[in-house]
Amino acid sequence: MALWMTATPDSYRSVCMKFDLGKATAIRAMRRVTYALHTLAPQIIQWPQGRKATEVMIAFERVSVFPRVIGAIDGTHVEIRSPRDDNHQAYINRKGYASIHVQAVCTQNLLFTNMFAGNAGSVHDARIFRISPVARYFENPEKYFCNDSHLVGDAAYGIHTNMMVPFKDNGHLSLRQKNFNFCHSSARMAIERVFGVWKARWRSILDCLPMITS
Repeated sequence: MALWMTATPDSYRSVCMKFDLGKATAIRAMRRVTYALHTLAPQIIQWPQGRKATEVMIAFERVSVFPRVIGAIDGTHVEIRSPRDDNHQAYINRKGYASIHVQAVCTQNLLFTNMFAGNAGSVHDARIFRISPVARYFENPEKYFCNDSHLVGDAAYGIHTNMMVPFKDNGHLSLRQKNFNFCHSSARMAIERVFGVWKARWRSILDCLPMITS
């Protein structure tokens, strides 16, 4: 029942009728399954290191010719019901909806290797990055960015030894710069694709997640 709830935009009322359960039972089941997935997540969503890191870099280079890419990074918004507190206005994004910002890193094979969620949706990608765990990884590149590897991100992120961003297209890019941007985009598109697959498989994310307890 919990998997049905997360995979569809159905309401508790329709799901309870489908599974012949009371709403209180359904809510308890949903919370138990969600907590179990939350507990298991760190065992599945792991930063690639050692042999796994090498495999990730090979996969990215095979597709994009962009060398030593250990992950593609970007952010997305997930709409929620506005929290019932004095700070609820902070969650209203530019479209007028309440949302949280989710930052993720993925591999070329569309596996999440890092996720950071919970900040108000009106916050810029660069600010979310600065307070995320990945920013702290930059302080220990020997552990998290072996073989001089790096992430690929869009222009919202700042360039760094371990973060490659595209050249700003001012209409006067050289052929080498255009080729760099093309290869960079080919690698970075993995994160756009993984967001698409994630939201298509768990369609409740496309609706409005009830992040309140009552």
